[in-house]
Amino acid sequence: MPRAAAPRALVCAALARALAPKVAVVGGGLGGLASGIALRKVGADVTVFERAKTLDGYAGTGLTLWPNGQKALAAIDAQLSEKLQALGAATQHIEVTDASGENSLPNPTGDPRRFPDVYGFPMRNVRWSTLRSALADRYAELGGRIVCDRSVEEAGPGCVEFVDAAGASHKEDGFDVVVGADGLHSKFRGWLVNDGGPRDAGRTIWRAIIPFADESLLPRDACSMSAGAGKVGFLTDVGENCLYWSAFATDEALAASTVVRGDDVKAYLLEEFAEVAALGPVIRATPAESILERRVADRKPLVDKKGAPAIPWARKRRWWTRRPLAGGTTTLLGDAMHAMIPSLGQGANSSFEGAYRLAAAIRDADGDYEKALRAYEQAQIARVAAIVDASARQGRMVYEDKDEFMRAQGEAQDSMWGVRFEDLV
Repeated sequence: MPRAAAPRALVCAALARALAPKVAVVGGGLGGLASGIALRKVGADVTVFERAKTLDGYAGTGLTLWPNGQKALAAIDAQLSEKLQALGAATQHIEVTDASGENSLPNPTGDPRRFPDVYGFPMRNVRWSTLRSALADRYAELGGRIVCDRSVEEAGPGCVEFVDAAGASHKEDGFDVVVGADGLHSKFRGWLVNDGGPRDAGRTIWRAIIPFADESLLPRDACSMSAGAGKVGFLTDVGENCLYWSAFATDEALAASTVVRGDDVKAYLLEEFAEVAALGPVIRATPAESILERRVADRKPLVDKKGAPAIPWARKRRWWTRRPLAGGTTTLLGDAMHAMIPSLGQGANSSFEGAYRLAAAIRDADGDYEKALRAYEQAQIARVAAIVDASARQGRMVYEDKDEFMRAQGEAQDSMWGVRFEDLV
């Protein structure tokens, strides 16, 4: 009996592979890897293509895993969720002050210790690179493939053309579904939506991760926000004996400043953010080459004038279309679909929700992947469009009207964190 069962099992496994949808995920960031895990859980044959030469690169950023993102990941894969609870730092204390650090301001998040009881998961802060490593490891354990050193150049129905760092071309085809998870400056969004570049938010952010060497700056398992006139600083314990800091400034505040920027970024930031007391010690402790700088930007929500989801590529292909992806089995995920200002911390968390909804749609597709993708897109955009708008408003309000910022922040929380997910499988 065991000898007869083995060939039968092999035949069944081979048949399952043959019938499994073949999916390309272009982009090996957090959303791309989470979608790879989710798609593997529903039996898809998945390959993730990543532009970087390896997934081991350092990223000097941290992020917050809010309850909604953790719930989505738990519904995708309980084993992954269990591993994530050992990462980073579960926030136990939040401090909000004015720029001097001497005057407390209301904390819109409330006591973070209530989160596990109220929302099912803590507020967990973690290094971006640590989280990506955990997702990549779990994806590999589930049999997913990752191909690095692949920058997307062209795409058509079921196929993607890449170029590597040496300039060699690589064409991959035969996919039932192609997912553009290629970030804020997504080429797939350009092909599918053609709405230009990201929307600049009129702000710049500087950030880094340093050793957590001085608990007088911030208690363990805590985070802080110091709000000045057009300038805001954040300190966060992200575990691994590391502290993540970030400094935001509006264009108006920088234009009004008398500080002259030179080549020394540390000297510039120390002078520019001198009024935000909490930032001085952490900037001084950071090597200049570790400080990352970028403009803050988002993408216009894909909704109509009434706020309903509007999917430009849902319309059927036309013969004159240069890249005939519209109406087919190509879709977007994460920042490519709904990049947002980080004021609500929902970028990665919304992407994890999207990974769940995408895999659930593919699970229930019964071979009709076009219909499944349109259903996923409608559900995801209906969920996140308001979060994109609220993030943009909050990003402005923290500089303009702190009282209104606190009120609106508290009002938005339950709708974001209270979402529920059934187990994917």
